Amino acid sequence: MENRLIDGTDKSPSVILNKDTGLLEFSGRSLIEDSEQFFLPLVEWIIKYIEKPNKTTTVNFKFEYFNTSCSKWLITITKQLKLLYEKDHQTSINWYYEDDDVLEYGEVIRDLVDIPMNMIEVEDDEDNDF
Repeated sequence: MENRLIDGTDKSPSVILNKDTGLLEFSGRSLIEDSEQFFLPLVEWIIKYIEKPNKTTTVNFKFEYFNTSCSKWLITITKQLKLLYEKDHQTSINWYYEDDDVLEYGEVIRDLVDIPMNMIEVEDDEDNDF
């Protein structure tokens, strides 16, 4: 299983999936029209990771904005992470937000999936790359 690193664009998020450090990070903007093509391989990677995870896992969601198509995949990813959490694996999920809309959606995912998430406010800064 290879680590995955995807550079973000104006329409797609940056992604870090590092099995060696246990860091899974999604950041930026997601306006992808064919979100299945982008996110399905990431979900498959997470499923394999859960079989033999690092000692600790840190998941960071640092979205500036995402569309409805992406939101479905964020729920799918979080459901997979819940399987890891339910194994009593040391898992920390962080949801970073600048505005109330992103915060509210993070709370919806947290409540829908029923998994602990740290809601972390970041200052609204034009130079902030998350």
